[in-house]
Amino acid sequence: MHKNLSYLYAFFGFFLLACGAVAVDLAGEQAKTALITGAAGGLIGLTAGHFLNRGHRWGFILGTAEAGLLTLLLGWRATAYFIKLLGMMQQGQETGNTETAGMAFLLTTAMLVIAFLTLTVSIMFGKQVLRETK
Repeated sequence: MHKNLSYLYAFFGFFLLACGAVAVDLAGEQAKTALITGAAGGLIGLTAGHFLNRGHRWGFILGTAEAGLLTLLLGWRATAYFIKLLGMMQQGQETGNTETAGMAFLLTTAMLVIAFLTLTVSIMFGKQVLRETK
């Protein structure tokens, strides 16, 4: 089972890297935090997947901890973007700013959903992975 979970962590890492790149492509300079989150989270996810695939227990712990922390962080950021987007729509601001905020909300929410699913699967199969790894 630890091999399957290592592939999930690798997918999670690639997904975060891709979301960071898409955020920079869509929002430009305003997406520095998305780029940092995507790049750092992606590299940590790839590292966790690699070492878990080799049978190292700390790869599982690293991947689970990353998924948990990103679930909290991205949940907070998605909520903040949503509140900001609602405020912009009520004030009737120009559509360019609203579109950028909307894309930031959608990307952050997509990252949140994948982080939460990764955390859920990690917790579900945690005992089995801990038994298989050293």
